[in-house]
Amino acid sequence: MNIRDLRHFESVARNKKFIVAAEELHISQPSLSNTIKRLEKEMGYKLFERSTKELSLTEFGQIFNNYVQHLLSQFDNTIEELEEIKTSGGGKLKIGMIESFRYFMPQIIKRFKQIHPEMGIQIMEMSPVAIDESLENYDIHLGITSSIKSNENLKYSSILQEQLSLAIPMDHKLSNLNNINIIDLKEETLIHSLSGFGIRKTIVDACNAAGFKPHILYETESLEMASDLVENGIGVSVMPDSYLKSSPNKKINIINFEDNIYTRAVYIAYHSQRYLPSSFHDFLLIIEELLIKNADTCNIE
Repeated sequence: MNIRDLRHFESVARNKKFIVAAEELHISQPSLSNTIKRLEKEMGYKLFERSTKELSLTEFGQIFNNYVQHLLSQFDNTIEELEEIKTSGGGKLKIGMIESFRYFMPQIIKRFKQIHPEMGIQIMEMSPVAIDESLENYDIHLGITSSIKSNENLKYSSILQEQLSLAIPMDHKLSNLNNINIIDLKEETLIHSLSGFGIRKTIVDACNAAGFKPHILYETESLEMASDLVENGIGVSVMPDSYLKSSPNKKINIINFEDNIYTRAVYIAYHSQRYLPSSFHDFLLIIEELLIKNADTCNIE
């Protein structure tokens, strides 16, 4: 069994027809069929049911396919990273992060570049769901997210607690308050994240505990869009302080909740089964130095 055999199996499993897979692989159909038969003999189990016009995986074939997908993805990403090191001399670290983390990233990268001046960095703002998917597909090395998925391959480590505050239009009736209570949102139109996001659950639970159902009329997964809607008087929105600090030019008022009672956790996430370069571990150490040790203030200047 070799990588070529696994690619042949993957193509047949995905296309569900030998003739289509053979065309995709640029080999003859008999040759492809012989490869699958050889794999089945080597494994000692049938991988495909051949009783119908369209092939289907057996139970063993489905389990085998899951491992093949993982192995091919890991192999392809390793080859890609080696090629990047060959052409650039340093390789590239790929990071997916939630929008609010943009406040912290410049200082982290500044310190990282002192250690790895030739290392490229690719940063993508993503939703927590997209971060989990990208980690599972080996599209990124590191995720910075606000939610945890139950997946034995993904490992999470808490790095900070973000304070949540209320963003309101400049001329809003609550602007004269120094801080607010959750009950103050009873009559407000909320601009919030989509279902499944941590901030939304925190605030909805708090409103329900206070005896009212929040009036969420506008939904978006973008903090930038939410703050634009607030700025234009569409409604109010609960956001992380770290994001609000990174957008000082927004024409909005920011009011803290009493006792800074509402927070959300932010986590580092990575795939435990993937090979991760030493630069990845250096990046984690820098985050630990700049964030975990300053968790009370979240001040990394």
